[in-house]
Amino acid sequence: MIKNEPGVKNFWTGFLAGGTVASLVLYAFGTKNGRSGLRTLLNFSEDLDNNIHKVLAHTQPSNSKKITKNQGSILETVTTILDKIQYASKHT
Repeated sequence: MIKNEPGVKNFWTGFLAGGTVASLVLYAFGTKNGRSGLRTLLNFSEDLDNNIHKVLAHTQPSNSKKITKNQGSILETVTTILDKIQYASKHT
């Protein structure tokens, strides 16, 4: 026979997590603000490769300092990876 231990609180943790997820889903699909937020998120994710390039362009130094060799190689690596992902997604 299994004994209930009074110190176990997994039920309430799961109950709280489930309630949180359920309320987020209800908000996302049940309200106009939630649906518009989902649309914005989907539009952003559809054009993610261009958005990442924009974000990386904004993170570069805006003053006239030269980009160090390491920063340039990181940017080239990220660009190469994004190009490979884009190529693979078009050919699958």
